[in-house]
Amino acid sequence: MNKLLSQNEVDSLLKGLDTGEVETADEFEGVVADDFEAFDWATSGLNVRGNMPLLEVLNSRLANKLRGALSNSLRKLVDIAPDPLETEKYGDFQRSLPVPTSMHLFKIEPLRGTGIIVVESRLVFGLVEAYFGGTGTSVAKIEGRDFTLIENKIIKKLVQMTLSSMAETWEEVYPLKLEFIRSESNPLVVNVIPREELLLSSKFEIELNRSLGNIVVSIPYASVQPIRHKLAGGYTEDEQILQLDAKWINQMQSQLLGAEVGLNINLGRTNLSVKDYLNLREGDIIVLENDSQKPILAETEGIPLFEGYAGRFKNRKVFKVDNSLLPKAGLLV
Repeated sequence: MNKLLSQNEVDSLLKGLDTGEVETADEFEGVVADDFEAFDWATSGLNVRGNMPLLEVLNSRLANKLRGALSNSLRKLVDIAPDPLETEKYGDFQRSLPVPTSMHLFKIEPLRGTGIIVVESRLVFGLVEAYFGGTGTSVAKIEGRDFTLIENKIIKKLVQMTLSSMAETWEEVYPLKLEFIRSESNPLVVNVIPREELLLSSKFEIELNRSLGNIVVSIPYASVQPIRHKLAGGYTEDEQILQLDAKWINQMQSQLLGAEVGLNINLGRTNLSVKDYLNLREGDIIVLENDSQKPILAETEGIPLFEGYAGRFKNRKVFKVDNSLLPKAGLLV
């Protein structure tokens, strides 16, 4: 049976569509909103757990270290459960935080970028009660007031405890120097990265008899990109990465060796009064402290490199190197 329409049938169908004699269905008829799935081009193909699985291991270790530190501080057994690692845009992260909030910024040297620690208000009130002998289960009013002096001290102690535990956790993988910068109460005025950039966020739920609240530790996704090969699942670098590093080092060394630097010869110093300085004229002789028979220093950017003597050779100013200070300056020759 021939199922193809003839030309006359096609013309009749098109004419019916134009005149309305042929009924048409809505393009999205019978489709509900739940049938659609949001697609974000920024995160498409981004699989942090698959590409950098060691981050999940570090989160678990951080939870264990923080559990021990907080339990010792409270003299009570505390349980800390880490949630799976999340990737989100910084703008979405900002909007998810209440105002005011307990937000704390820290450096993650030698990596670039600024990390964030967020402490939930209800967690602070629960810890204050626990520190003073309570169970931490009372319900306190969170909205409508700022933190007291005691509550701020508890927050500062918890933040420093988190940074210390995080530094110990990363020690074997990639040593980090974590330094507290400042605290903020309004997340909308804190722009550590552009709003479209991604954050890696880890939420840790703290429990003492019941859930007290959460701590959220976030670092920019771009900050861990230079060490993604270390977070790919092992502590040792494979041969390909080592070859790439060696090639990069050789290129960098070649560029550095060809760079020009200025060499400053310190002929000597002296002190003049303002009056004598203003009265200086061409031909005046200034007596310097240095002895002409003793060696003087040659420096680059304030770093002493050589000892020697200044003089003239064929009507040109010259410096004769008598002693090299390069090893003392920590430089390579």
